[in-house]
Amino acid sequence: MKVCLPVDQLNGLDSEIAPNFRASPALLLVDSDTQQHFGIDASGGSCSALPAQIDAIVCAGGIGRGMFNNLRQRGIRVFNSDALTAGEALAELAAGSLQEVEEVECCGGGHHEAHAAEEEHQGCGCSGHGESSADAHEHGACGCTHH
Repeated sequence: MKVCLPVDQLNGLDSEIAPNFRASPALLLVDSDTQQHFGIDASGGSCSALPAQIDAIVCAGGIGRGMFNNLRQRGIRVFNSDALTAGEALAELAAGSLQEVEEVECCGGGHHEAHAAEEEHQGCGCSGHGESSADAHEHGACGCTHH
């Protein structure tokens, strides 16, 4: 299986998983059968850097609804992990302990709860946290769980 993981920095299987797919600075691509891997610079945007030939994405919960729906339409499976590193997440995937994400309201927490205070100020990727949409977010209109 060809697996893509959004990461903060390219460090092979020791790469730390980024808290938000869309904002990840790099993508780690791993063949789960051979453990061969390579990285892609995603500083221009992870959505446009995503290669076509992948089977699954393992992320820490921060993935937008539009991206999620696009991935599902392309037949790409999405898994959520609380693992800190790519290697840990891949071990969970191989063990069958990751549950496939079936629906995304907007974004999720994952293991990156330490970023919660920062997200309150910068947004969680749902576009409902900006000053212009503060009322919409406060009343739950953005659909995310960061209320």
